Parts: sequence; C-alpha cells; structure tokens
Amino acid sequence: MGNYNRTPINCTNDGIVLYYHPNSFYSQKILFALYEKNIKFSAYEVDVTNGEQYSQWFLELNPKGEVPVLQDGTLIIPESGRIISYIEDHFQGENIPSLLPKDLDRSVTEKIVGFHKKISRIPIGAISMGSFIHTDLCSNPKPPFIGITRNSFLQNDSKISSVLEQYAKVNPIHAENLRRKAQFQEKKRAIITNRNEFMILIKAVDTVLSEIESELEKNESTNEWLCSDQITIADISLGVLLQRLYSLGFENYFWISKRPHLKRYFSKISTRESLKKSLPTTFSTVRAVWTNTPWMYKAGVAALSATIVISGIIGRT
Repeated sequence: MGNYNRTPINCTNDGIVLYYHPNSFYSQKILFALYEKNIKFSAYEVDVTNGEQYSQWFLELNPKGEVPVLQDGTLIIPESGRIISYIEDHFQGENIPSLLPKDLDRSVTEKIVGFHKKISRIPIGAISMGSFIHTDLCSNPKPPFIGITRNSFLQNDSKISSVLEQYAKVNPIHAENLRRKAQFQEKKRAIITNRNEFMILIKAVDTVLSEIESELEKNESTNEWLCSDQITIADISLGVLLQRLYSLGFENYFWISKRPHLKRYFSKISTRESLKKSLPTTFSTVRAVWTNTPWMYKAGVAALSATIVISGIIGRT
C-alpha cells in the first residue's frame, strides 16, 4: 500500500476532512471505505455543479480540480487510490476493520490487490456519460440518471472544455493542469460519441466482470465476499462499480441473466449499511451550506460565475 512516511494515526482523532461530491463515483468509494473502517471524519460537499472544484482554494488542495480529496491536518491526499491506501495504512486498531488483512495468504492478498486495480482502471466517467448516448445498452436507468437529467449531463459535457479554458485564464498558476484536463475531456468525448470506441470500453467491463464471476463461482462455498470472508479493498471497488452500473441501467446487460453469482453478490453487498450510507439519496442537498466551508479556506474562494454548470459525474480520480 501507499508510503507516506507517517506513523499510524490515533483513531480517536476526528480531525480529517473529506472533500467530495455525493454523485462522484470516486467519492463514493472513499465514503464506503471510511464507513466500513468506522473512521470519524468531517465532510465538505464541493459544489461541482457551479465549478467550486476549479476555484483557487480547491486547486491548492488538488491542482487537477477533482474530488475526492482527504485532508489530515496539514497533509493533503488527492485521488481515491491514494486515499484508500492512506486510510488503510494509517488507521488501524481493535475496532477498525482492515481492508487488506495481513493474516491472509500471499496468493489471496495478490488476488485482492489485482481485482482492486482492474476495477479501478475502468473509465467509469466515460461509461457513465456514454450510457446517455447509447441508451439501448441500459434499459432501466435510476435517479439521478434519468429523464432531463441525462440531457443536462450531455449538454454540460459538451461545454466542459471551454469552461476549463475560462478557469485557466483566471487561475494562471494552475492553467497548465486545467488545459491538460480540457484536452482529456475532448478525447473522452470523441470516444463516447463513437459507437465502436464506446463498445471497446463496454467489452473491457464485460471482461473484468467475467473474471469476477469465475472467482465468485470458484469460491462460492468458502468466501462470503469476493476474495475472502471479510470486506476488502476489492469489495469496496466492486460494490461501488456495480452500484453505478445498476444506477445507469446496465444490470440487464451485465449480470441479471448471464452472471448468477455476480447477481447474488450485488444483492448482498447492496444491503451493506456502509455502502448505502455512501450513496446519495433523493433528498440529498446539492451542496453544503456556506457555514460548512472550512474556515481556513472561506476567505480564499474565488469569485467565479455561478452560471457555469459542470457535470458532477465526470472525473477519474
């Protein structure tokens, strides 16, 4: 796991802050891990719909302008993979479950890490957006990925590159990162609008899920979860992935009729309280109120236009 040259933190400390957005796939992974490990934290909902992730104060936390970001004192950890490594390495104790238990056989540990990495490489942002274009693949989408929301996401996606260019002009220190992100968005858009290119992504997901189905079938009588009898980082990644695919309406395409073990696995993990707490509800607020802004940053939020709308489901951290 990650190496941060820090000793394990006293887990009675509730001073960590998670900057997140409830619709962010990668934020949901971190929330799932934090809840599963019983780690206390404060949450700040970044207003990605109005571009707060590109404001000066947030770019100081993560120059890529992406959620999630974890702050522990003066230490800033961006990107979900690094955050999961950090909390696993540094939050340990009697009442804190390990997501990569040290008492497992090496072969099992390697399998857990391998599945975690394979799932983490799936470009879920592109798949999410592409599902709004290639609607025949996802027959039963759920909120918030339904109706006019789909059109809103698509319209916002078409504007992102120009919006990022605007932010680059008012944030010269971070202009290079923002322009690089704009180029990535253009490439992503070219892929998701091309049926053949998008199907390559879908087939990649299918391949990973086939491997997982085989693993679940092989160990059905011995393992409660994917690779062991307890939740691991592989289950964190898989649980949130399946939940996103289900919300997009892909369950019929990927597992309902052709992967019975994966179907049973999803039915079980979707009832896990820590996963349910990680997902947005119909009544979720769009953002945290101003009083929740971390005091050390409140004075530094850039006065950027609230009329600029950016989709909250795009990202790859």
